[in-house]
Amino acid sequence: MTNQIRKICFPEKSYLEACSDNSVVYRVDFADGIGRMTAYPVMPGITLLFNDFYTSSGFANESHRAGMVEINYCRVGRYECLLRDGRIVSLGPQDFSMNDMGHPPRESSFTLGEYHGISLAVAIDEAQKSLVAMLGDNAPCLKELFEQILLEQSVLILRANPRVQRLFSDLYEAPEFCQTAYFKLKTAELFLFLSGLNDQAPEGRVRYVSRDLSRRIRDIEQFMTRDLRVRIPITELASRFKISETTIKKRFVQLYGSPPYVYLRRRRMETASFLLRTSALSITEIASQVGYQNASKFSRAFSEIYGISPSDCKKGVRLEQYDLSE
Repeated sequence: MTNQIRKICFPEKSYLEACSDNSVVYRVDFADGIGRMTAYPVMPGITLLFNDFYTSSGFANESHRAGMVEINYCRVGRYECLLRDGRIVSLGPQDFSMNDMGHPPRESSFTLGEYHGISLAVAIDEAQKSLVAMLGDNAPCLKELFEQILLEQSVLILRANPRVQRLFSDLYEAPEFCQTAYFKLKTAELFLFLSGLNDQAPEGRVRYVSRDLSRRIRDIEQFMTRDLRVRIPITELASRFKISETTIKKRFVQLYGSPPYVYLRRRRMETASFLLRTSALSITEIASQVGYQNASKFSRAFSEIYGISPSDCKKGVRLEQYDLSE
């Protein structure tokens, strides 16, 4: 089991760190941190992975895995990848993606220095047999499902879809006494949900930005976030990067899921959360680093988003589900 999971799920530089009756843990060492992937073989053809990365690095030139699809859910952090046709894809908190691993990204990174989320590695033909055995005639046809959803794009992204959020959040709450059965049920529920995507136009489904424009919007994002204490007027961004204000606003939503200044607020809070949990800086110092001169206003804004105070976050209290879209 271990060798098979490693071959289909993990990058070449990973190595086995721990193993139990129902899971394996693989680790990857980076120059600036580490990553751990805990894998559970849910059923033949479907492997569930809990991903925890503490690095801003990522992977380059991932192996081609024809006949496989990877489904990703971002819980904390941000994942960005460069596709082989030059387009850029960015996945933030509560976002969901589906990737054709026959056409893997050229390179990827965890841009905030920390990332937590869930992946499903699906070997289509084998997984189909498992779903039919479980669901009978009600099982969706995975080959048709993925072909119809992905079309020619190779990647699908949904932004903060409430049902996807609930499905993946439930996986973190799986009861230990029936964990494997619970994972099976939730996985089947996810595929049934996905089978309905082609019958509707779900809100948040991303239309992709061209190669040249996606690079220019990424340059704007990096310029905006290089110093989170500063809010740069959109007129200045338009002038500096030779793009109209309307185009910046529209394409920023497509690439990052929200308008520029909503995204900036989101990045400020994501960075604050990371610093609260990993640094020795005081709350006042962290507030200043993310653009709040008043620690009380920062604490109030943080509590409204995460459901806990900055001091509780610093003590290790678990963050609630949150909405950074407003």
